[in-house]
Amino acid sequence: MNNTQIELLAPAGRWEAMEKVAAAGADAVYLGGKRFNMRLLQPGFNFSDQELRDAVEYLHQQDKRLYLTINNLYYDEEIEELADYLLFLQELGVDALIIQDSAIIKLHQQLGLTVPLHASVQMGLGSTEAVKFFADNGVSRVILSKNLSLQEISQIYKETGIDIEYFAHGDLCISHTGQCMMSNIIASKSGNRGICIKPCRW
Repeated sequence: MNNTQIELLAPAGRWEAMEKVAAAGADAVYLGGKRFNMRLLQPGFNFSDQELRDAVEYLHQQDKRLYLTINNLYYDEEIEELADYLLFLQELGVDALIIQDSAIIKLHQQLGLTVPLHASVQMGLGSTEAVKFFADNGVSRVILSKNLSLQEISQIYKETGIDIEYFAHGDLCISHTGQCMMSNIIASKSGNRGICIKPCRW
């Protein structure tokens, strides 16, 4: 986008939520499939492959955008399936991929994909140099850390010119996003694998 126009982006875990936020005026919706995203604990949430196809069509008919989250960290044995999934998402026509693992940047290049990449808040980006690094490697938007001040956000934009996304209201996580190990230590359920049990809220 790279301009001063504000885009209102809202999440949707189910089809009904997507319909409601679209009707309420969201410019774009971000959501996840049944694989490779940060919200995998609740089986009734997220979109099947067919639902993703239908969601792209539904939102595009309303001139709205769909951003797909593939924002976990991945292991070597998952890369082949991940590559196939990326090809599928490109074919669907999603408007961007929200990513955490830098391996996706490499796969994106190797597969010759053109779908834009957005750096997830899970990357913990909070400095100009970090943002420049990802911009230089093909990322078109960064979702900055939730702990930054407006002054810091403004400075990063002035020095990089990249599209900036920021949570106006988020998960209320008390830790530095993408760096917390509390859930993993307590219950062997990693916040970077989509199965955080939110122990900070107990």
